[in-house]
Amino acid sequence: MLNSATQIAITKLDVIFHECAHMQSFLDLSSPAKYFIKSIEDQLKVPVTFIGTGPEVNDIIDRRES
Repeated sequence: MLNSATQIAITKLDVIFHECAHMQSFLDLSSPAKYFIKSIEDQLKVPVTFIGTGPEVNDIIDRRES
């Protein structure tokens, strides 16, 4: 896996799923949005670690382990 992607960042989730605007927790996302993210992870075999949910600096979900 030399030089392969190790993480994915998704932006503009709020454009596709309006109900997810300004969310800061993965658990708060709608079921269709979670399914969308998990489908990407399953197909690409790479975790989605950042999810943008709006234009503000705090409109992001960071799923990296602390």
